[in-house]
Amino acid sequence: MVFNRNGEGNGIGQTARDFFGSTKVKYFIAGAVCAYAAKKICETEAAHDFAVNLTAGALDIKDSVEESIENIREDAEDIHTEAQEKQQIEIFGPEDLEDEDEEDLEDEDEDKE
Repeated sequence: MVFNRNGEGNGIGQTARDFFGSTKVKYFIAGAVCAYAAKKICETEAAHDFAVNLTAGALDIKDSVEESIENIREDAEDIHTEAQEKQQIEIFGPEDLEDEDEEDLEDEDEDKE
């Protein structure tokens, strides 16, 4: 209810207190103040330097992870190659495998010429 001519009901002051006393309005005002403060903080040189350093650190971590993944991939390829060689030895025996290796070397020499 709003102030009427007879003085009955809530006055404008009470209506304003009720409006600004609402939890939703308090959260909205607090959010607006925080957004403005965050904007001002982000515009500072210190925040810019912090963001640059943070990004550089993230790129270093990314490079480190990529290097680790490449090492793991190389190790897995080595293990796979050794397992294939072991399987060939079990199937054909070491003598047949040596003959195949010599033939492969001769084929490679012919390809180079």
